[in-house]
Amino acid sequence: MAEVGALTLGIDLGTSSAKVVALDASGAVAASAAHAFATWSEVPGAAEQETGDWITAVSSGCAELRAVLAVSEAAWRQAVVAIGLAGQLPTLVCGAGAAPLGRAITWKDSRADAWAAKRLNRQTWRRLYERTGMPLDGRYLGPMYAYHWRQRAAEVEWVLSAKDYLCFTLTGSRLTDPSTAAGYAVFDSVTGSFDANLCRRWQLPVSALPAVRSSQAAAGLLTASAARLLGLRPGVPVAVGCADSVAAAYAMAELSEHTVCVTMGSSTTILDAVRERRLDPAARYLLTPHLASGWYAREMDLLATGTGYRWLSGLLGFDDGTLDERAARSPAGAHGLTFTPYLGGGEQGALWNPALRGSLHGLTLEHTADDLARAFLEGVAFEIARCIEVLAETSPVEAVVVSGSVVAHAASLQLLADVLGRPLQCCTLTSAAAVGAALCARELSGGGPRPHAARRTATVRPGRVSARYRDIQARYRAIAD
Repeated sequence: MAEVGALTLGIDLGTSSAKVVALDASGAVAASAAHAFATWSEVPGAAEQETGDWITAVSSGCAELRAVLAVSEAAWRQAVVAIGLAGQLPTLVCGAGAAPLGRAITWKDSRADAWAAKRLNRQTWRRLYERTGMPLDGRYLGPMYAYHWRQRAAEVEWVLSAKDYLCFTLTGSRLTDPSTAAGYAVFDSVTGSFDANLCRRWQLPVSALPAVRSSQAAAGLLTASAARLLGLRPGVPVAVGCADSVAAAYAMAELSEHTVCVTMGSSTTILDAVRERRLDPAARYLLTPHLASGWYAREMDLLATGTGYRWLSGLLGFDDGTLDERAARSPAGAHGLTFTPYLGGGEQGALWNPALRGSLHGLTLEHTADDLARAFLEGVAFEIARCIEVLAETSPVEAVVVSGSVVAHAASLQLLADVLGRPLQCCTLTSAAAVGAALCARELSGGGPRPHAARRTATVRPGRVSARYRDIQARYRAIAD
């Protein structure tokens, strides 16, 4: 039976799975696990999840960690000294008492988009961006609540995002942090609090919202019922945590100015860290409070990169990971084929437009499945490049760090470096967001705030084909813009 020292647990309630990691006393990853859960889409545009599935996935992840560490139940219960949280957002959970009133409505749900757009003329939209830092659409909690719950408002006692619901389940405390609160669409990023006037716009009762605390603050102690679910002892301190994008960036690069973090999962987030509240004149990025006071993340999200990857793999009959291998067989430019990867019903990258849809341009009988795969990966890379260019307009980009499944595919990493025309530093953490969540909790355990250095492989540098991608990208933008 293995001996383990003090462990800090990080839980990331992601878009398609719950990731759980255990950090040892030095801050290194001792074990990790991931368990998927279903998304329900019975009607067009819907994307809902059962909150019970979230908890089951987290519980299963903890059980797998114990098995990986090969420790007894008693040793596992004593080893975990603090827990940190991160999660997908904006995802809406409405409830009464201790229970949700129905399924969670995830950020991928597009049903409120058209309804919200009618209530947000350009002037109003711009004014709300200046208040909240968010280019608002129907996928934020306020508009979601008004669209889906206004007829049942009398039943609702509380409104939480996904990570905040997990915190409530574990501690009994209804709390949020600034980075997650920004996704409610009613958080004033100037005052750092929920705003009553913004709440009235979306018929969202202020009394139903959680209190706001810092990401690294203690939310409370693990309850007896939650301890049984996780196989832990009651009384373990739980940190409030933060948005998954912010948590991942913290694990990848700490709070480093001029470093862009690209995290590729079900969606792809592109963000950097700045020391001031710096809005974009064209509102092309979110300005999200970072996990440390006085810091902000300038963030853009490509909605359907990972889900689009899985969809295309299934359509072509590819096993997981095969799409990268097949794409490598096609040359740069995919024999003239262009794939705009707006497959999630709109986009929230540098092109903030819920009306965007994916397309294939230049398709002929001569094109192969390899070309389709290559064109898709190139389309994603072109959109990442577009986002980085926006950030670079007002702050020099000195480094790009990438994490996610792409790190396992050398050819796809080379493609991305060639398109960006920049070196890539590859972070090999299995779940950067879960690690970032655990780092948020280290102070609660006496482990200190200093994070470990993210594990990075050798830098991938642009190759000779990079020069060709300037013309290929121009062709792409002529079609996509």
